[in-house]
Amino acid sequence: MTLLRAERVTLGYGGRPVVHDVSLDIVAGGVGLIGESGSGKTTLARAFLGLLTPMSGNIWYGDQTLKKADMRTFRKDVQPVFQAEALDPRMRIGASVAEALPRAERSRVGELLEQVGLDPELAGRRPHQLSGGQRQRVVIARALAVGPRLLILDEPTSALDVTVQARILDLLAGLDTERLLITHNLAVVERLCRTSHVLFAGRVVESGPTAELLARPAHPYTRALRDAVPRLGGPPPAANGRTEAVPAATGCPYRLRCPLAAPQCERPPALRELAGRQVACHRAEDVLT
Repeated sequence: MTLLRAERVTLGYGGRPVVHDVSLDIVAGGVGLIGESGSGKTTLARAFLGLLTPMSGNIWYGDQTLKKADMRTFRKDVQPVFQAEALDPRMRIGASVAEALPRAERSRVGELLEQVGLDPELAGRRPHQLSGGQRQRVVIARALAVGPRLLILDEPTSALDVTVQARILDLLAGLDTERLLITHNLAVVERLCRTSHVLFAGRVVESGPTAELLARPAHPYTRALRDAVPRLGGPPPAANGRTEAVPAATGCPYRLRCPLAAPQCERPPALRELAGRQVACHRAEDVLT
């Protein structure tokens, strides 16, 4: 079932578009948004949360646009999980978690802390008295307090060490809640998301099943992201193409970086079906070989 859907959404700031004509569904099994900084991932997530109004297109919540939806129900169904720094340093942990609960249910704070693997006695502490991993679990507990159907997670493990990351990922994987994950970490998206969308310069360049997309990319940008991941015991990753080049203003936005750029790339590519996914690349067949 599709809980949220972007339909030809263009988003921007100050009248300047930064996300262009994006259509995608948030479906069961976890959905990942992959891309470098500035690719439009967080901007799109803000629109899914109702924090940013599209310049054109619509965000659909079930069978209604967000403009017409009951926002009390929406806020209960869709909860953000920001990084641990989102906690108010002046509030005790228990008060922070209880903030979203009706007064009659505030006794559930200890239960929620236990659900994310924390000792209920931590409710009396303030954020600076907890480790980074503990603070991130508090943020998740606070989001779970209202019983959401979907968590929108923005880099939930980026500030944590590897062992703490593993515990947070185990926790998220075990939750009976759907998730939209924004991350640079391909291992995290592979663990938590059945479907992924790769964004470059505010455009979806490849979409499909995460495992297939990462194992056998059909877009040179997806392949560059995958090949940039260091491997234990292997050689250092080598840059492929001009990684410093800005997106092209015309034609394929990736063509100034792309090692496979050809004359046809001066025309903008449309998303098309290929090998079980959608890809916006004139030379996708060459990438797959």
